Amino acid sequence: MNAFFSSLAAVAAGGFLGGVSRWALSRVPGGLTGTWVANVLGCAALGMCVASPSIWVTFVGAGFAGALSTLSTLSKELGALLKAQRSRAAWSYFFVTITGGTVAALAGLSIAYWL
Repeated sequence: MNAFFSSLAAVAAGGFLGGVSRWALSRVPGGLTGTWVANVLGCAALGMCVASPSIWVTFVGAGFAGALSTLSTLSKELGALLKAQRSRAAWSYFFVTITGGTVAALAGLSIAYWL
């Protein structure tokens, strides 16, 4: 039961920090850029925690990165771009997000193995 409460506390603390970070990025720089930065940072954090002890994975992966990154906002923004008939911008944003997230996750994984 002690492990359960430790994990719960790790998720709660990470979620709080990730949520506050996501909120801040929605204000500065805001918009598509804020969502992109949040998702890329979330991918980097997940990449870093792959090779880490389990409580760190719980704190960073389930808590921080889970609250920071946002697929729903990405989907909403892509939908808004398509609705505004800005399909080139939507596809560019989609591919930049996928590429940036993949590179960030690999960079985070590399950093974790170097440490």
